[in-house]
Amino acid sequence: MASGDSPRIVHVIHSLEGGGTERTLVSLLQAFDPLRFRHAVVTLRRAGSLAKELPDHVACRALGVRGASRRIWLDLALVLREWRATVVHARNPGCWFDATMASLAAPGLQLVLGFHGLETTGALKRRQRWVARLARFSGARFSSVSECGRHQLHAWTGVPPERIDVLRNGIDVDRYRDSDSNARRRIRESLHVDADAFVVGTVGSLTPVKCQEVLIRACVGARQKHPNLHLLVVGDGPLRPSLEREALKAGVVDRVHFTGWREDVPALLSGMDAYVCSSASEGMCNAVLEAMASGLPIIATKVGDNPLIVRNEIEGRIVPPNDPDAMANALSQLVSRIELRNQYAAAAKARADNYHFGQTVEAYEAYYEAHARAPGAAAGDAGRNCPSPQPT
Repeated sequence: MASGDSPRIVHVIHSLEGGGTERTLVSLLQAFDPLRFRHAVVTLRRAGSLAKELPDHVACRALGVRGASRRIWLDLALVLREWRATVVHARNPGCWFDATMASLAAPGLQLVLGFHGLETTGALKRRQRWVARLARFSGARFSSVSECGRHQLHAWTGVPPERIDVLRNGIDVDRYRDSDSNARRRIRESLHVDADAFVVGTVGSLTPVKCQEVLIRACVGARQKHPNLHLLVVGDGPLRPSLEREALKAGVVDRVHFTGWREDVPALLSGMDAYVCSSASEGMCNAVLEAMASGLPIIATKVGDNPLIVRNEIEGRIVPPNDPDAMANALSQLVSRIELRNQYAAAAKARADNYHFGQTVEAYEAYYEAHARAPGAAAGDAGRNCPSPQPT
């Protein structure tokens, strides 16, 4: 393990619950070299279900706030002082204000404001833009998981591009290539889907920005020519009831399969014939990378870094966001032309090698090495579990 005077990197996030940002953070913490840095997590709200997956050497503290709080940044500042943090990495814009104010109250550390993408369409909120400008003039650095995010941050906040570092996402490619050869049959049997059906799939939180309702409408359109088309929706979220009503209203409730959150995503991907990202906004989409590593042809909206990852007419098709007709046409082509499908699938599988998770881990560790200043004295015990004080 890292020694007591090693730099401590504190990651600030709302909660370790569910989505791609949270899962990426946990995966990174599992992969980081424990002899190089001491890592810790502060969740502003409850710890979340993924906290149990943190390694034993990663400290965790849940501040337990409920609703709005004007003093949570003070609690965060106390934790940063207690742990003698070296770098504080706020992992999404919703944490920027508290992390920035806490860093001002606990001087001597490097603040990094991270951007993984927006949870809603549009731009950063006015308060977030204000905080970014304050942090910039206080010496903060900025990070983004995508080139698109880097350009957005510069446009929205005025932060110079040289202050915004791209730490792109990556995946465990081998995990998605080594799925059980019988997984496809088992998955389809569990869903009561015929072996010769064409299964379109998507993985992600069921939230407005992911636009799964557009995908449902596209599948309804494509089914006019291809009645044996099914849609597999992996994930959960606040829009699940309305999406289920959408499928019922469209008369395809027996063709749209909602699985909720699942741990066997590689097996579920092996049960698909094509993958669709229907989002209205993205940074760098891990789910697309995972589908590519699984050897699936991709249809993705022209948002975020999707067009950089999925080259149009090479690994799949890039279509406009919020356009179910264009998506339906792209789906129909994949169903009708097996040679095109196989061409895209082979190219996608090969391209996934460019996004291996090991490269992501190395980039993060080099980044922290460049910005960490080791404290002069050993920090106290941060604690392993996520103790939570009374909600504020």
